[in-house]
Amino acid sequence: MKQILSIVAFFMISAAFAQINYQPGYFISNNGAKTECLIRNVAWKDAPVEFDYKANEGAETQKGLIKNVSEFSVESYKFKRFRASVDRSSTIMDQMSTSAVPEWKTETLFLKVLVEGKVTLYQYEDGNIVKYFFSTGDHSNAEQLLYREYKEDGVINTNTKFRQQLFNLMRDKLADTKDFENIRYRKDALSKLFVEYNGGTGEMKDLTATQNRSSVNFKITPGISMGSVTIEDRLGNGIEFDFKSKPVFRIGAEVEYIMPFNNNKWALFTDPNIQFYKNDGSQGVYNWTMQYKFIELPFGARHYMFLNNDSKLFIDIAFAAVLNVGDCYIQYNEVKRGISKSSNFAAGVGFAHKQYSAEVRYGFGRGLTDLHDTWGATYSSAGLILGYKLF
Repeated sequence: MKQILSIVAFFMISAAFAQINYQPGYFISNNGAKTECLIRNVAWKDAPVEFDYKANEGAETQKGLIKNVSEFSVESYKFKRFRASVDRSSTIMDQMSTSAVPEWKTETLFLKVLVEGKVTLYQYEDGNIVKYFFSTGDHSNAEQLLYREYKEDGVINTNTKFRQQLFNLMRDKLADTKDFENIRYRKDALSKLFVEYNGGTGEMKDLTATQNRSSVNFKITPGISMGSVTIEDRLGNGIEFDFKSKPVFRIGAEVEYIMPFNNNKWALFTDPNIQFYKNDGSQGVYNWTMQYKFIELPFGARHYMFLNNDSKLFIDIAFAAVLNVGDCYIQYNEVKRGISKSSNFAAGVGFAHKQYSAEVRYGFGRGLTDLHDTWGATYSSAGLILGYKLF
């Protein structure tokens, strides 16, 4: 198990240095000069203030700074710099304003292009703040589409001026007010509207079609592990025993949420499964038996390292709550102790190819008996989990 743990730790450390992807792109300097180069594509979630680039594969990495660059692009990601008025109102309850009136502040921002055309849609994101902008004409200026949540007498109200802004902007082609009355302040809804408006111009580009999107995967996850239980004496009464490692089979199902940024390299997952461990043994005058059937509910984060379009390595770490099923106990001679509810951390490394995956996962020790007992029991495991993605 120590060897497996060392492998997990190695991959977790290695991930921090993996997957630095430089891809063909360009940037435009303040003087209008366009530079073709390789740009590090990190599929930005938050609006950047700088980016890494190099002239060619063998060249040193340089920084493109917002003060020196008016525009840059790599693959489906394009950012344009604007000096714009921003209302940074929050939708988080304890950070929410008590006024419907926007609090404008002029800032220099890189705005991400979502839909480009006669009227262009942009997104600005910073933590939990997400705002949308548009530009027209020569696209030298960007204006925020105003949506503001605020608290008033304990009730959350909204300033939805953005709907009127959109109607004023697009009524030459979309004259039906129903197109705007219920539109949500969300990327998918706004992008769809801008695509519809720009659709007949011949110059429309929907960059969201190839930008990172969130997705959900469902897998079945059978597996086998070697379970180990150690009995430790807490009062010096000589009650100690190590059960021999024993195969434990599991059947489970995983739900994985792929995050819509950083080239879909990050995911959240839950992997509920059921396992059954039963063992016995003896040492001196003590005869030991135990039965442990449990449902494990891991919740964790996963990082992917892509090898090609179909194959990838991954590492993950999870916190698992554990629920006992039926009669779970540890017994020596005639003394029987129930196994208490528990939890632990787990870490794993794996490989995925198309819809198949295989993972080696180590479950760190979790206590099985209450702290007031004269002796304690710890369960740990290391095993192989196979996965098949249904959709």
